[in-house]
Amino acid sequence: MQIRALDKKTSSLTAAKNIVPNGSSWINTVREAIGMTALQLAARLGVTQPRITKMESNEENLKLSTMKKVAEALDCEFIYYFKPKSTFQDIVENQAKRKAEEILLAVNINMALENQGITIQEAIQDMTYDFINNNTKRIWD
Repeated sequence: MQIRALDKKTSSLTAAKNIVPNGSSWINTVREAIGMTALQLAARLGVTQPRITKMESNEENLKLSTMKKVAEALDCEFIYYFKPKSTFQDIVENQAKRKAEEILLAVNINMALENQGITIQEAIQDMTYDFINNNTKRIWD
């Protein structure tokens, strides 16, 4: 239920790389969109104009606390989140399946399974389901 709620909250969010123009940064994009110069932003932050230029060209290496201050200086709210490549549910399901395969394929259980009338794929599917529903923390070991 928690995974579904998180997926629902993030599904409509777009990745930053799809929003910010190529070769630009969030700071630069917002600053220019609101008509603020680098010198004006520098004054609001109490730094030099070359520091703003450096921030804009090296944005991905800024501290989160710095990004928050810059956002406030731009009269914006800084929001930090992890956008899954697919869904959080897919992340868990794929990892659970990898873990089940790792466990079941590490030992030669084919004969034991055949005696029970199930295939290795069915055993992997069953173990994946069990991990997802009963023991999610174990899939990350």
